[in-house]
Amino acid sequence: MEKRGNKRIIWALFALYCVAMAWLLFGQRLGQGQPDYYWGELSARMNLTPGRTIRHFLALILQSGSGLLIRSAAVNLAGNVGVFVPMGLFLPLLWPPARRYWLAALIMAAAVTAVELVQLATHLGVCDVDDLILNLAGGSIGYGLYAIFSRRRGGRAGKEQTKT
Repeated sequence: MEKRGNKRIIWALFALYCVAMAWLLFGQRLGQGQPDYYWGELSARMNLTPGRTIRHFLALILQSGSGLLIRSAAVNLAGNVGVFVPMGLFLPLLWPPARRYWLAALIMAAAVTAVELVQLATHLGVCDVDDLILNLAGGSIGYGLYAIFSRRRGGRAGKEQTKT
């Protein structure tokens, strides 16, 4: 009975995480886009060069004398990593097949790609390949935390766990 209660708590936390992510990624910027400028802004809202945004933010952190710019760059980099740590932790807890890293990583990559494409189409953010890289790094950290805690509890992360 306790296991069922724990699973419900994990599902509830995951649902709260999903609602928070939806607001963070889309809700707080609703109404800011102008349809007249859609195609003109498209290229300004997209980065398909891996590492370009990351290098830009790292340069701001290392070379900028402005505390505001340094803080903004650090929050962007750490935020893109941190925001997907829970996803990497929740997936294997809630769906046993995702206890295999490759499957969890594939699901996270699909989720991040979907978010980036929605941001591009709706102008509710910037479609950036570096977000994919940083988000997957965060998801991998979350999965690593799952694996560490699972092993400490006697589970076997990365392999299908059997019920006894």
